[in-house]
Amino acid sequence: MNNKIIILEKEEESVELIKNYMSEIEELNIDAIFTNYEEGVKYASESLPHIVIYSSTNDNVYDTKIIKKLSDLSINVIVLSLNYTTNLVIQALRAGAKDFVSKPIIKKDFMCSIKKCCKDVVKAINKSNIISIFSNKGGIGKTAIATNLAVEFARQTREKVVLVDLNLPLGDVTTFINIKPSVTISSAIETATHKGAEAVLNACKQYKDTSLYVLAEPIYLEESHTMTPTHIFKLFEYLRESFSYILVDVGTNIDKMNMKILELSDLILLVSIVNLPLIRNCQRCLDLFNNLGFDENKTKIVINRYLENDEIKIEDVEKVLNQSIYWKIPNNYFTIMSSINKAMPVCEINENSNVTLSFSGLANKITEDIIIKDFIGS
Repeated sequence: MNNKIIILEKEEESVELIKNYMSEIEELNIDAIFTNYEEGVKYASESLPHIVIYSSTNDNVYDTKIIKKLSDLSINVIVLSLNYTTNLVIQALRAGAKDFVSKPIIKKDFMCSIKKCCKDVVKAINKSNIISIFSNKGGIGKTAIATNLAVEFARQTREKVVLVDLNLPLGDVTTFINIKPSVTISSAIETATHKGAEAVLNACKQYKDTSLYVLAEPIYLEESHTMTPTHIFKLFEYLRESFSYILVDVGTNIDKMNMKILELSDLILLVSIVNLPLIRNCQRCLDLFNNLGFDENKTKIVINRYLENDEIKIEDVEKVLNQSIYWKIPNNYFTIMSSINKAMPVCEINENSNVTLSFSGLANKITEDIIIKDFIGS
């Protein structure tokens, strides 16, 4: 690991604090300090330090440009700022910053950021998120949401994303995006008992030239019966080693397998449409999750096929469920059916359609919420 650190900071007091804190870390050395940011960025581009400590200016556009330029060079950027707003944090982290520290610099916060940048081995595990798309009723568009959302995650984050088909025993993610993997999830898990994570990762088929990979459903129905909750635990453990986002198309049954998937998930998107029977089923799921001790912030309700003029209003649904609706995906029958029949994500059918923009917005909202949650949690 390159042990160099470059500081881009105009305030002498902050520089002295950083130098004082860094003196306690033998493994890292301050290579250079710049008050002229253009010179500092040029030097960093040539020397490629492990970390750049960047004190933000009042120009958000300029800051974003510099952070992105440095992060694109695989340099860990820690942003310092007096302006401690949610929007600024999101903007910096989405530009590629590894962490954000408020001024005046507190030693504990600063040291945690330095350690975070140095733990390369566990970096992928720490930031990995399992997002399960679930409904206890079929036929409401759950798989379409899972596939299109996975595509959007890959497009927006540029990080490695895997879509796992655990809609057992009749999953069909591969038919939605026309992908033909040579190894399915059941075969991968069976091989993993001998070869470990390598077998699972080799089974993940890349979608075109994107950062999205797919772990396909079993070919034969009987294969799904060999899988156990223990297999699921190991599967997620292996996937967390390589993927930042793990999206799971979960089956509709309320059984031990699916409950283990949901238990291990960081976020559950509970999908429903606006009619009385499905709202009632949605309420039953929420009650079940509550009885199982799931965190109340873990489950988010997504309404599919939403129409503004529905007889039942969103406010009524929220009142019945005693929970805010997280997202509404518009009812665009022709675009969705064209997407399914052509085995292509909606963004490739019509990138400007309302349903494409909705999936893009949902992916953006989830990633921003994850950024905020991880930042507050750290």
